[in-house]
Amino acid sequence: MRALTDVSFDFAAGEIHALVGENGAGKSTLVGVITGLIGPDSGFVELDGKPIRFRNPLEARAAGVTAVFQDPNLFPHLSVAENIFTGNYPRSGAFVDRKAMAREARAKLDDLGFDLDADRLVAGLTVAEAQFVEIARAVDTGLKILILDEPTSALTPGEAEKLYAVARKLKSLGTTVVWISHRMEEIRVLADTITVLRDGGHVQTSPAAELDDDAMIRLMVGRSVVLNQVARTEPVGPPRLAVEHLSLPGVFDDISFEVAEGEIVGVAGLVGSGRSEIAQGIFGLSPRMTGVVRVGGAQVKPRSPAAMADHGVVYLPEDRDAEGVISSLSIAANISLPSTRRLSRFGFMQSRRERELASQQGQALRIKGHVQDPVSSLSGGNRQKVALARWLATDPRVLLLDEPTHGIDVGTKAQVHDIMRNLAREGRMAILMISSDLLEVIAVSDRVLVISRGRLTADIPISEASQERILAAATRASNGKDAVA
Repeated sequence: MRALTDVSFDFAAGEIHALVGENGAGKSTLVGVITGLIGPDSGFVELDGKPIRFRNPLEARAAGVTAVFQDPNLFPHLSVAENIFTGNYPRSGAFVDRKAMAREARAKLDDLGFDLDADRLVAGLTVAEAQFVEIARAVDTGLKILILDEPTSALTPGEAEKLYAVARKLKSLGTTVVWISHRMEEIRVLADTITVLRDGGHVQTSPAAELDDDAMIRLMVGRSVVLNQVARTEPVGPPRLAVEHLSLPGVFDDISFEVAEGEIVGVAGLVGSGRSEIAQGIFGLSPRMTGVVRVGGAQVKPRSPAAMADHGVVYLPEDRDAEGVISSLSIAANISLPSTRRLSRFGFMQSRRERELASQQGQALRIKGHVQDPVSSLSGGNRQKVALARWLATDPRVLLLDEPTHGIDVGTKAQVHDIMRNLAREGRMAILMISSDLLEVIAVSDRVLVISRGRLTADIPISEASQERILAAATRASNGKDAVA
């Protein structure tokens, strides 16, 4: 199957050009072709009206074309300044002029509006800060095309606004900014032009003003996709997960709630509120946590992830690539990893049973790829499905999902939502879902818990939930809960 087929369109100078499509539509392959990572089988790329073919990204960068990817690619043992000037250090004779390098790095960071210490080691930066360093490294004299791949996926709203300002500034200087994103709201406020890819083909390039969100989605997935709530028709069962007075010093305090069999409970809150840490504590990743955890009415001690998995509690982390899958291994190896004991005989993995399990889960979750394909070859949405499949193969009772649709397209997002509803309502699983997307929380959840500064500030029935009410509770500092029906 071809990753790209007969794709032709133009980027204009001094515009923000959004490149959109489902996971697997060919966006990353196209970026690889433009920047010299991938050689096309046919066709050509023109820059300023002249055909070019970069042999590698260094040649592309020298010509003024560079890309910043979703996962920062920096040297952690070097400083911010050293990373910004990698391969192009200011020199004084035969030696690197470190004072000039630090001075120029500070000036570049200040000019972009990034509040970073140029002398700080990259190893100590947040993901967002590392991304700012990548952008500062990319923005250089002679920059003609800057490609940003899911640039705001790890950013807070405030950090995203800084990046929007940088994109607009570069546009005003005549640079073409190619913005790849699944977030309709930022495409709407930024893009001058939108190009849609689907299944490796070019569907349409139009001025942004001519495409509303629904039209854009229809072009991306071939149908209309609306994140509507699906009304529950069956009652929930008894509590599957109950936590009482959970506390972790400096992170969260006195957290108590229940999740019933067949129920999806959404967890909302601002970045840094303690949402993820609560789920990690329940899964046994925080040994200093105090409080009571009950599964199916029986008290359990969350000593370790292995112990909690044995009790039927599993956790899908937000960072699927670093913690959810092993990219170098095959789909089958990833899916079977938590089920090794069940699939082994006399200490040896039974390959046939491994493949059968992976094939079964792949069909159930509609994973695109052969079971022997490496996970690194998959799109983000399919990697997320593999991360979910590996735990579903253990037949869990409680599923803790941390940003389950992070970085995936709207069509795959709708698939994940359907999978969650089926697991809860037909599989009678209890699901706790953490999400920063309030529309997703309202569309999928039966009830919404809101965390603010480490405290549970609201427990809202979905019939009464709104973005405004959730945000009001998320910015509250006290632990006085909303009144609930």
